Amino acid sequence: MKKPRLEPQPPARRPRNAAPPRPASPGHGPDPGPPEHDPRSPQYWRRRWAEGRIGFHRNEVNPLLARFYPRLELAPGDSVFVPLCGKSVDMAWLAERGHPVIGCEVSGAAIAGFFEAAALSPQTNSDGNLRVWRAGPYTLYEGDYFQLTPRQVGAARAVYDRGALIALPKAARRAYLGHMRDLCGVGVKTLLITLDYDQAAMPGPPFAVDYEEVVWQYAFDHVIEFLAERDVLEEEQKFKQRGLNALTEWAYLLTRYTPAYAAFSEIPTDF
Repeated sequence: MKKPRLEPQPPARRPRNAAPPRPASPGHGPDPGPPEHDPRSPQYWRRRWAEGRIGFHRNEVNPLLARFYPRLELAPGDSVFVPLCGKSVDMAWLAERGHPVIGCEVSGAAIAGFFEAAALSPQTNSDGNLRVWRAGPYTLYEGDYFQLTPRQVGAARAVYDRGALIALPKAARRAYLGHMRDLCGVGVKTLLITLDYDQAAMPGPPFAVDYEEVVWQYAFDHVIEFLAERDVLEEEQKFKQRGLNALTEWAYLLTRYTPAYAAFSEIPTDF
């Protein structure tokens, strides 16, 4: 069933006598143990790249990007930000269409692999708390996403999020999106691609992000348009082996705006 286009709605208010919500952060939620076992930690993802456990990487362009790229309404030369980019071939696809790509990735091995596949020799230097790799149309920052600044990302006219939001457990997603709001301003469009499945049947990553959570996370200051859903279980046999009997890929177009009621309301925290 086709989901409706969602116009902005005021967020729910907390009951007057309710206790203040606990702030969300990368450290909020049950303790998963050492950082190398915690998907919220850069050490976890560096270890996965070092061990070659990168089943999330695809050698083909995501078909939902190819299908809905025109909806981003980008002009030639407009930059695209790709958070938690890995060595995604989607970045090369965007660059081939005339768009400089700004990426962020914790693993230097992933970034090196991307430039090797592109037959480019990047220059590297420090920029703030991050290491930046530059070659051709690509500017890729190595390090913690939360160390990125608006100066480094602010030129982006669009965001392409295929694997970032779903890489994080629910306890960290609000902090991720809060920082994204700091990095990207009003008018920026996001092509968001998520996965939905029974989270009880399989631990992430990737984590399940359903339609209701997308609405809750974004509706405060984005117009949300549901674009498509795609059954991908047969393409992802490894998830069948992990116990799933249903797996759906969803695509959304999100357009940032300034809510008229922003001075009187806050983003809800009790989802």
